[in-house]
Amino acid sequence: MGDAFGSQLAALIIACMLVIPTVFLIGLAAIPLLRAKKTGRLEWKIGRRFSADGSEPSMGGVVAALGFAAWFFPLAAFADLNGSITQNSRGDLIFAGIYVIMIMCVGAAEDRLRKFLARPAGLPAAFKQLLIFLLSLTLLLSFSKNGDTGTAVLLPFRLGYADAGVFYYPVTAFFMTAAVNVFKLHFCFGSDYSTAVGGLCELTGAVSLLAVGLCCEIVTAYGGALLADIGAGACIGMLLFTFPPSKIWSGESGSMFIGALFAASVVLSGLELLLLTAAVPQLADLAAAVIHYIRFKHIPKPQRGDISPRRPLRMLWREKGFGSHTVLLLFALAGLAGAALSLIFAVYAKGIVLVVD
Repeated sequence: MGDAFGSQLAALIIACMLVIPTVFLIGLAAIPLLRAKKTGRLEWKIGRRFSADGSEPSMGGVVAALGFAAWFFPLAAFADLNGSITQNSRGDLIFAGIYVIMIMCVGAAEDRLRKFLARPAGLPAAFKQLLIFLLSLTLLLSFSKNGDTGTAVLLPFRLGYADAGVFYYPVTAFFMTAAVNVFKLHFCFGSDYSTAVGGLCELTGAVSLLAVGLCCEIVTAYGGALLADIGAGACIGMLLFTFPPSKIWSGESGSMFIGALFAASVVLSGLELLLLTAAVPQLADLAAAVIHYIRFKHIPKPQRGDISPRRPLRMLWREKGFGSHTVLLLFALAGLAGAALSLIFAVYAKGIVLVVD
């Protein structure tokens, strides 16, 4: 365990010293350009940090992805993954990074249609989900071609492994697609940013990714740890701008970028259960929305200005009078609870894997 914490610390130092400043510097240049697309005026400043005037652009994911890619791909190319029980390879890391960038591009296309071209419908929903699923399936098959992943899923409570055989690939791709969508819905529903809390996706995403990264270290899945830790650094870098009052919105590009990072790093860990345990804040937010949607589904569609019955947990807390900062704190605590569950499972998994190995 000590080695795991030591390796995690080294990865975090890299993220803090390289990725966070890079994302910040890219943001300083990109925010005026993105805002100019929205307002038609180019002003090389981000304005007063602690005030918002409605000119804040979206597409925060593009900023985060540029900072992430600037350091992740060079580090992945020269990463020393010797001794990894899950046999992550440099090829796995490169494919995972490409997958994350491509998912972000899908979100960026949605942001462009909805926010810059004023097309609220965005991409056709079925097409978008199919594209995310196919990208996820392709990533899994690329791992399989390298012989670096198996089809057995480790279960908790000493239930051992469940070998899904060839069904592992479409089923896992389905859950990866669901994870990307859970993070997206954690940001907002549709194109209405009134349901969003600035910085929420980046904060909970960073907590979830750091938890996955530490779990990867525990089971010596060094590739997954590198992906998760560099991704967490990109989230923290963006949080410098999205922390309320936000100077840029995460957008679907940002939330889907974080969701793809999360899904890919979990698969690299070999601990598929982390898709549930490490995503406690995001799943809790979605669960509240689902419960309220089912409860009020027979109520007529709300009129303009009315509150939709499809309320996620963040909106329920805001209705109770909690400010944005309090909501962020509560979700961060939920993330820490999910991280604790994930670490317990990782410690359990390490014993199982070592025995089998």
